Amino acid sequence: MTFFIEFYRSRDTDKATLDKVSLDAPNLRAALQGAIALFHSLAMPQIPDRLRIRDEDGIELYAGPADGAYPA
Repeated sequence: MTFFIEFYRSRDTDKATLDKVSLDAPNLRAALQGAIALFHSLAMPQIPDRLRIRDEDGIELYAGPADGAYPA
């Protein structure tokens, strides 16, 4: 399945997108692990504090800290 990952910085209600990438992964957990690896390897203009993962239909599956803390 293809997931779309958006790395961004948030300040109150403002949001600045730093990078968007697509990632093939079998499930959301694997996509989150891939996003964490990308967080450490992508050269972005700033360090993101949040990330969002969407599926192929644009449905948001995860939005949270860029360190990938999985929701309970």
